[in-house]
Amino acid sequence: MDTVAVWGGHTAGAPSNLPHHLSSFVNREADLRSLKALLRSARIVTLVGTGGAGKSRLAAELAKANLSQWPDGAWWVDLEAAEDVAGAVLATLELPGRGSAQDVIYSWLAARRAMLVLDNCEQLVADCAGFSQAALEHCPELTIIATSREALGVSGEVRWPVSSLRDADALQLFEARARLVAPAFKLDSPGHGQVSLICERLDRLPLAIEMAAARLDVMSEHELLTNLNDRFRLLTSGSRHAPRRQQTMAATIDWSHRLLTDDETRLFRRLAVFQGGFTLDAVEAVCADGPAAKVMGLLGGLVQKSMAVADRLEDGKTRYRLLESNHAYATDRLRDSDELDAMQGRHYAYLLSCVRSREIAKQRWKTRESANLWAALAWARENTDDMGLALALEVADYDFTDHARARALVLDLVDHSNAGGAPRSKALDLAARLAMRQADHASARQLADSSVTVAREVGDSELIAHALRGAGGVYHAAGELDPAARMYEEALSHLKGSGDQRFAIEIKNHLGVLATERGQYREGLEILTECVAFSRSENDELSTARYLESMANAELGLGDLDGAATSWRESLSAFHQLNDAWGTIWCFGGLSLVAEAHGDYERALRLAAVESRMSREWSLSAWPLRVSQLDEACKRARSRLGAKKSESAWNNGLTMSTARAMEYAVGEEKAQTQTSSELLLLSRREREVVALVASGMTNKQIADRLFIAERTAEGHVERIRNKLGVRSRTEVATWAVEHGIVIRSLDKSSPASTV
Repeated sequence: MDTVAVWGGHTAGAPSNLPHHLSSFVNREADLRSLKALLRSARIVTLVGTGGAGKSRLAAELAKANLSQWPDGAWWVDLEAAEDVAGAVLATLELPGRGSAQDVIYSWLAARRAMLVLDNCEQLVADCAGFSQAALEHCPELTIIATSREALGVSGEVRWPVSSLRDADALQLFEARARLVAPAFKLDSPGHGQVSLICERLDRLPLAIEMAAARLDVMSEHELLTNLNDRFRLLTSGSRHAPRRQQTMAATIDWSHRLLTDDETRLFRRLAVFQGGFTLDAVEAVCADGPAAKVMGLLGGLVQKSMAVADRLEDGKTRYRLLESNHAYATDRLRDSDELDAMQGRHYAYLLSCVRSREIAKQRWKTRESANLWAALAWARENTDDMGLALALEVADYDFTDHARARALVLDLVDHSNAGGAPRSKALDLAARLAMRQADHASARQLADSSVTVAREVGDSELIAHALRGAGGVYHAAGELDPAARMYEEALSHLKGSGDQRFAIEIKNHLGVLATERGQYREGLEILTECVAFSRSENDELSTARYLESMANAELGLGDLDGAATSWRESLSAFHQLNDAWGTIWCFGGLSLVAEAHGDYERALRLAAVESRMSREWSLSAWPLRVSQLDEACKRARSRLGAKKSESAWNNGLTMSTARAMEYAVGEEKAQTQTSSELLLLSRREREVVALVASGMTNKQIADRLFIAERTAEGHVERIRNKLGVRSRTEVATWAVEHGIVIRSLDKSSPASTV
């Protein structure tokens, strides 16, 4: 990011030394507009963010855009190498006079309408706070813009977070900077998908993106992505004029790291043991050396200094994470210390205790902790007596993101660990079910039979019931219904008197599905209604989703298309949130069957194509009956539509992203039947905003209605206008009315459950 310091020249009569950047300003336009409005009332605004987020560039653009408001000048004060703030300000303004630096500055600014931009306040944060507080009190027409990795804590300070770029903005910045070294570069090239991955790996931080794009003169997008594993060697600035702290990403992070206290430094490196984020409870259990209050204070300090990120989740809880570059840096520091093995051992012990706790071992928690659990397994494979088998059984049984990996892990542990008896039976059962989901029926049967044999040798009734339940599912999936029924019934007989109603209901679900496949729809629906009611009473999200999917098949068999669609949509939403790819695939297929039965053949083919694409991507397969149902439904749809329309609908489904397919499948009825490509572009939240715009609400009113920040609402409206190709809110409102998106659709109560 090349800059040249120039004096004056921006606006006649308004002297300044604001940096003149030689590269274009890309993105942050919404932030810039909101900040310009904010400066009309706020006297001190601090742009806060991690190193490389673009704070300095945004501050410079903000100052230039508002230069006319400060006729007595706008002054850029770089504090990178400063020893005290007042001295740096005095040197920058080149003020004459005697006395202390503070007195000279306050005297000169007292009668002037001017602005100071204090850049890089983090190394002198206390001094910056004291200087700013006093300057604002002595100089009533002074405005201060500060950039820092933590807030100053001054009275009246507005803290403006400068975070990662949005996806589209990150791609736009990459393209703009790539063209500086490769003028022919275009985002619509074959490497477009790899550029998206590069930006994600770089946390969409502007400095890191600029450094990466600059490497396209010597390597391809694929090579760039591959070499990001060695990011601190790769990410160096090609500019000799960039500040030292910005010439490599390592230097950028090291600059912040040196400003931490000893206790913060210790916690920061220990946090590298986590993968994919962490909670305060996890930090206290794994990383703490002292009381909980101290840990919370240290973690809060890292967040305030932009070394860690705090995310508020939909359920109101807070989850923390390190940006990927910060995580790589912390990992290097942890490896250099003598704490690595101890932290990994504590990390594994904490996660194992969590999955064994009936209260915490819920599906949503497991999904969020997936990366941590897999990391713990990698360590346990070489460092625990059972090679991590106990934890592996928990992880592989719920993590639906990579069945091939889970199956390979379980089989490896079965072959190499010393575990026998119940653990071995459970491992064989799980491996059998994983093979079944990949349609490897021969291997699945062999593993399932072995699991039952080991369970009978142990002689424990509940263990035998578990093995029979798994084996029944394997035979069921292979179309061998009679052996499956016998296994389910025997499994139930072993549970008599055990009191494990949850497991008994799970087996009844299998019997309900089996009845449905035999054409006994009313009997199946009766069984499955009981299963859904029980899982709802237990607040068991995953089981409810599974049983609803089963029930939808019975409803479809009885001709209750609306009931089947309602059940599949609710199930699909839950499966998607829980990261269950297998359940998600089943529900897309089911909704395709409903659409075909309704005579909406294009929709049926689109959803079937989504199901087909996801099955290939995840190496998963529905049961043979569902596969044959979809094949027949698609044949009927193609015969009604003709070759051209059929191919178009199928290709449309194949190219849908999963997010877009979810919107298409579970949106409101109007959205489901609407084939407008414009409507499909809008997310559910964007359709809500469109409806509120159509009702005449301002951005502030929209923000209040949706419990979001006003600038977030402003960003939604801007993206909507861009997607629809319109210029005004009036045109957005007109479009909304034409497409039936109105405020009353937001106030509909959810349809009553059929259970």
